[in-house]
Order: sequence, then C-alpha cells, then structure tokens
Amino acid sequence: MDEQKEKHQPKRAKGVTLGLGTRGKLILAAVVLVLLLGGYTALCAAVNTAQVLPKTVVNDVALGGMNQEEATAALETDFEARYSDSQLTVTANGEDYTVAVGESLTMDIETAVQDALTQRAFFTRGAYLVRAYLFGTQWTVLPTVGDSEALAQAVEDSGLLDINTTVQTSYEVKDGQLVFTMGTTGNSVDEDGLLEQLTTAIEAGDYESAIDCPMVTGTVEAVDVDAVYEELYVEAANATLDPENDYSIVESVTGVSFDKDTVQTALDAAAEGETVAIDLDYEEPEVTTQKLEDGLFANYLGTYTTKVSGTTNRISNVKLAAEKISGTILLSGEVFSYNDTVGERTAANGFKEAAAYLNGDTVQELGGGICQVSSTLYAACLYSNLEIVQRQNHTYASSYIDLGLDATVSWGGPDYQFCNNTVYPIKIVADYADGYLTVTILGTKTNENYVKMVSETLDTTYYSTITKEDSSQYEGESTVTQKGENGYKVQTYRQVYDGDGNLISETEEAYSVYSKHDEIVYVGTKKKETTTTTDDTATASDSTSGDGTSTGTSTGDGTTTTTDDTTTTTTTTTN
Repeated sequence: MDEQKEKHQPKRAKGVTLGLGTRGKLILAAVVLVLLLGGYTALCAAVNTAQVLPKTVVNDVALGGMNQEEATAALETDFEARYSDSQLTVTANGEDYTVAVGESLTMDIETAVQDALTQRAFFTRGAYLVRAYLFGTQWTVLPTVGDSEALAQAVEDSGLLDINTTVQTSYEVKDGQLVFTMGTTGNSVDEDGLLEQLTTAIEAGDYESAIDCPMVTGTVEAVDVDAVYEELYVEAANATLDPENDYSIVESVTGVSFDKDTVQTALDAAAEGETVAIDLDYEEPEVTTQKLEDGLFANYLGTYTTKVSGTTNRISNVKLAAEKISGTILLSGEVFSYNDTVGERTAANGFKEAAAYLNGDTVQELGGGICQVSSTLYAACLYSNLEIVQRQNHTYASSYIDLGLDATVSWGGPDYQFCNNTVYPIKIVADYADGYLTVTILGTKTNENYVKMVSETLDTTYYSTITKEDSSQYEGESTVTQKGENGYKVQTYRQVYDGDGNLISETEEAYSVYSKHDEIVYVGTKKKETTTTTDDTATASDSTSGDGTSTGTSTGDGTTTTTDDTTTTTTTTTN
C-alpha cells in the first residue's frame, strides 16, 4: 500500500524549492515589522496632544476631544451643578439637623484636566489612543473642604451649636432679695469633633449616611460675684436740680448693695439646681425727692444788711452787682465765684466810675463800690454757716461793715468764693431798697443751729494828722482832704449754737490786718487884705460818704441774733 502511494506521488525537479525557506520567512517578517512600525509611528504622530483622548470621562463628564479650556469649563459647570447645594445630615439628641456644606467645598479641577491631557512618551501615545478607542478611560474626582470657616458657619447655621443641656446659674432681684438659681450639668455639641466627621464624609463622597453628632459634657461656670455686684450696685444719690433744664428736680436714687462674702459663701455651699436667696441692702439718700420738693429754698439760712451811701454812680454800681448775683443757685458742693458771676467791671457791662482805693490813694474807677456787695454776701455766708473758700480783707477798714466781715474783690485780683457745703441747693437773694443792701441765703434747714460772729481786736495802730500849708486858703481856715483811719489787727470767730442755745463749736474764721490811714489837713496861709471879717468855714471833702449801718442774722429755731454797730465817718469808702 505504501509503495503504491509513493509511486503515484509526483516527482520534484532537482534544484527547485517549493514555498519559502527560512530566509524568506525572515525577510517577510522584517517587511511586516517595518510596515507595522511605520504604521504605529504614524499613529503616534497623529495623536493631538492638545486634546483629551477619546472616550475619556471624568465625574461622568465626557471630555474626549476637548482642549484644556473646554475641559476645565465642563468640569466646573458639573461641579457647580452637582455640589453647590450639597448637604449632610447630622443626628443629635434624636433629631436630624441639615448642614449645608456646598459653600465650603472645592475641587482640584486643574489637576484633573492635566491628567486627562497627559499623553506620556511619544511611542506610547499610539497605545493609549488604541486603548482609549477600545476601552475608554474614566475616573472620579471628589470635592474637599476648601473653606473651613464656611463649614463652621454652616454648622452654626444648622442650629447644632444651640444644643446645650447644661444650664448656667442665673439670678434675679425679687422682693428685695438677690435670688440665684444654681446651674445643672448637661451636654453640648463637640464642635471640633463634628467638623472633623463632616470633613471625613466629604472626602469620602458620602452625602447619604447620617452622621452621629459627637457630644461633650458641659461645665457650670462659677458665679463671678464681683461682676454681679458691679451690675447691681447702685450708689445712693440725693435729689438735686438740673441746671441744664431750668433747674428742674432730678429725683433721688435709692442705693442698692449686698455683702459679697455672704453671697460667695452661700453659693459655694449650694447644690446644682438649688435656689439661694440673699437679702439686698437698700440705702435711702439723705435728700429724697419728697424732701427736696418740700424744703427747696424754704428757709432763711442767714442774712446781712448794710447801709449804702456815696455818689449816685457808687449806688448804681452796688445795685448792678446785687442784681448780677441775685438768683444764683448753687447745688451741693458747688463753689461760687464773685468775680465770675459779676463779670469784668467795664462800661459796656453797665458799671460806672466811683471812688476806690489804689495803692492807698483814692481814685475814680469803673465799678467802685461793688466791694460792699461782696462784703455783705460774705457776712451772710458766715451767718449761714457756709464754707468760705477765698476771702481777703480790704487794705483799710470799711465804714459800711464791721471789722473782719468785709471781703475785697478786684478783676484780675482778689476774688470772694464760698462753697455750698450743705446737702440741699441754696439760692442767693440780693436786694437794694431805700439805701440799704440786704443779702440773704435761702436753703433748707436740717437742724436748728445758728451762728454768732465774734470779733477780737488784737492790735490798734492809731493814725497821725499831717498838716500841709495851703496858700489858697486864708489864715485860720483849714480843710480835711483825707479823714484819718486807725489800723487794726482783728481775729474773727465763728460760733455755732444749737436750738437750745448751747455752744456746739467755735472756730477761728479770719485774721484781718487793716492799715492806718493818716488824716491830711490843709491849713490856709493866705493873709486877709481888709479888716472886714468874712465867716467862711470850709468843711472836709467827702468824695463818697461812708456812713453805714450793718446788721447780720443767722436763723435758728425762731431766735434771731443781730449785731448792730453804727459808725459815722467822712472817709472815702473803699470797694
């Protein structure tokens, strides 16, 4: 059988090979490889590196064929639509709270686009292109927390931070007592822990699962007793007057306080939830609203009267100064200044020229005579038992008031000042009538005390008479141009008596030193020319009459104490 097959097979010609040999196969393989490499190289070269490979999907957004700008815009649009209203659910105390986290989210879109555009090395591009066509490429980029402050605000807006079962100690004023309700311990939201859990859920892309809110145990804060005292403390205040509102009454204030040590001890011993009540201390002011209304300017505290003499201009100045101080109201503790109240002595202010002393000489000066008003006021203040702040006596004794009771003033120089050292407002009333000036201090009597002023002359310097010749007068005639005044050193005392006439106190009030004022007499030397006798008697000149009567009164329980001293002289009246 085998022999027959062999016989029937065709015979091959010698030297002839059918099919490819080993060499041919190698050549063919090389040709194919070259063709494939050429084609693959052409494929790699054909890849557009400025565009995303086909079938590339990021966050379910097809980016294939897009350039960088287009891919960025597409992902940004998707991010805004997908996450702007993102919310997470937080469960706390059995209730669900919604936290709107959209405003806090951010996404690294730039990196995602760069990854989509990356083509690797040149000879790998073809493989990536083929794989893209066959299988496509897709991945997901999750948002992260980009604004921690916005996330914290979202938690606050959710109302979670309002959860706090810890009750702090509270207090109120009730029925004259300071009542504390002690706090109790509870739970509150652990804000830091909650923010951490929210961040974890966002990074995992889990917006469906509810977050169990972490809680912390609250603390009942200790009561700041000093702060409570500062808040509740009220200083008692007397009723007074409001100078900015036509001196209307400002109501009194009842003082409120408590003993801080007592409160602290009670709080330290109290249990949570317990009520602690402490009596408050109330202090009524010395001057209540009702007392002020009933007693405002109701009493004469003291008064003094002096006789006014001199020229018409001098009297005019006295009247004007009296008008300027009359009606002045001083609240408790306020100081009165005579110069500030009367003002500068100028013609524009209504003052006229009258006699005054300047360096021992009599001169005409605007406002001459107004020292009688300041002196009368000073005496009235003494009898009112008021505090004297500033007072200076005249250089020479004044004829219109007792020694030690005068008070000189000068613009830019000495001032007279006193203080309302009573607890009620006082008012100055000054009145000129029928040749007399009266100054009265109105106020509110709180006791029946009254004042007596005692004057002690410690030393007297007697004046001398200086005679000068005057050829314009006949022999035997004379003229006194300056009346002599003795000098004195005087100590005054203020004596305060109670309503029964018992001496309460005696204090040194003022030490006054007055200079002597020599008398000057001009004697005539002119010879008479005839034997006929002419009776021509000259009188002493009196530039401003100084006759004066002064009386002082301090009110008590209806008892009036009066000093009545009358002095007649022809000296020039000082201010």
